[in-house]
This record gives sequence, C-alpha cells and structure tokens, in this order.
Amino acid sequence: MTGAYGLILSVGTLQLIKTDGSIAATAPVAGPSARYCSTQQDALNGAPPVSASNDQVYFRDGDVKIRMLVPPAGAVDVTTVPGGSNTVSFFSVSPDDQRIAVLVEDLSGASSIGLRLYVEDLVGGGHHSDIYTTTTPKGKTGTTLWPMGWHQGALVLAVVPACLFEAVGLAPTEWHVSNAVNGTRLATIRGTSCVLSTWPSAAGVGCMDPQGVTTLYDWAGKVVSVTGPGIQGAGSTTGLSPAGQSIFFSTGISLGQSTPTTRIVQLGPGPYTTLQGHAACGWIDEDHLLAGDAVVQFPAETPGNVQVTATATPLEASGQCAGRFPGGL
Repeated sequence: MTGAYGLILSVGTLQLIKTDGSIAATAPVAGPSARYCSTQQDALNGAPPVSASNDQVYFRDGDVKIRMLVPPAGAVDVTTVPGGSNTVSFFSVSPDDQRIAVLVEDLSGASSIGLRLYVEDLVGGGHHSDIYTTTTPKGKTGTTLWPMGWHQGALVLAVVPACLFEAVGLAPTEWHVSNAVNGTRLATIRGTSCVLSTWPSAAGVGCMDPQGVTTLYDWAGKVVSVTGPGIQGAGSTTGLSPAGQSIFFSTGISLGQSTPTTRIVQLGPGPYTTLQGHAACGWIDEDHLLAGDAVVQFPAETPGNVQVTATATPLEASGQCAGRFPGGL
C-alpha cells in the first residue's frame, strides 16, 4: 500500500479514506464479545481495533483474529490474540510488520481488571515476551494501556480510563514510551492541567489547557514548543500533523458541547483557519484532516501568517476515527 489515508470505522466496516473523501478500500469488522467492565452502566473503554504499519493496515475481527486488509475489499488472517466474554485485547503492529504488541484485559475479577502486555513476532508468535503485568480497579480510578504505535523500536502507549462512566470517551491522561523488550519506561508525558492529544503523531503530542495554550512534546518527553491560545473549552481535542508542521484544536465532540469547531494553525507562524460544523480527530497528511463525518482540507502551503479558508468534503457514511495510514511514529 502507498499513499496516505484516514481510517474510519463505520457500522461494522473499516474504511480507508482518501484525501478527496472517497473510499479506497473496505473490510468488515466484527465487534468483541466483552463490552462491559461490570455492568451495562460501566462500559469498557476500548481503543479502535485497528493498527497501521508503514505498509499495511491490520484490524481485530471479533474476539481473537488479527487480519490484514487487502484492497479493495478483502482481508487475510495474520495471527490471533486472547479474547472472549471476559477478555479483550488491544494491539499495535510495528512499522516494519515484524512484531506485534498486545495489551490483554482480563475482566473476570469482581472488582479489578488484570492487565498483561506482551510482544511477539507478528507471524508465528515466536520470541514471545510478557513485559508488563498489573491489576487495576474497575471503578473510576482504574486505568489501562493502549498500544498506539512504535517509535524507533519502542512502544508508544496511551494511559486511559479502563471503564467509562460517561457517554463519550476520554483523552489519555499520560503517554508512555517503553522498551519493547523489557517494558522499561523511556519517557512519560503527563497531562496534569491540560488535555493530551488523543492520537499520536510521528512528531509527538500536544497538551491543551483551558485557555487554549498548547504545549508540544516530542517522544523523548521534551517540550519542543508552546503555542496558543487556541479554541477554549473542556474536552477539546488536539493533534500534531505527521511532520509536526501544524496543529489542530477541535471542540464539540463531547455531549452537551456547542457546534463542532476545528481550528488549524501552521506553526512557524503560518496560515490559520477556523471551520464550523466539523470536529477533526486526526490528520491524513499535512494538508488534510479527518473528522468523523468529513475530510477537511487545510491550505497549508499559503505563505505568511494569514487566515485561510478550510473546506470540508462529506464522507459517504460517518463513523469513528481509527487512525491513519501509514502508521509509523
């Protein structure tokens, strides 16, 4: 596979979205059996079951199958992960398609969730290594890990609530970069008084405070710049472009918020824009963003610190953002 695509899960179908909003490829995706932490009021906080390498797109089909999408509408089995009525797995495939990191949640406990993180060969399951195990409460204080990518051979993990007590998902409270062989923490990015980016970029992540001031971190955990103010509002989402040249701020995703709005700023300073009616969730390339219902075009090549006009191309069907291709960090 070549090119850049946004990934959308829409009504049980994984879609690869081109920058013009059209669909490049699809595959059916079955949901897992495990959907709740303890009761139907305590929903399982689940990462989209999709991972992109630099060459392929993979997805978890049902409980245990990891499959690789074959354009335009096919898929092949690659490996399996633990899954069932009380077990769910989240995964990330390395950019070179050689390794897979899997976080297994065991929900069988009455008051706690067992977490196990392992890494093994993508094909054949060889060189298996359990690199981290712990338990976490099923209550509001419980957190889990989502493998969200790889950076220079290390795992990039999002720390998120294990169970949802709200109607919508929550942004990570921390990002960890860990050794993929022994689990040693290499870097930590914390969102103490700001909201961290929900999706990672090869350039790192942003963290936006209530005034819209955003601190940008690289994958060594170092502050690389501070920008803002952007759009104000609790629950705002931020995301760095793949090359780290621009950042978006979006609001209106959570229940009870106003009209969805996306503000895009090219760092430098460069052009900037505000688009009403669509809340971006991630980047496709340096000039296009993905929202749950549209592809947003940002004229990033416009010279100077000037306001530009962004345009939105509606998707054939709205859905949940599931990342981008290529997926290497």
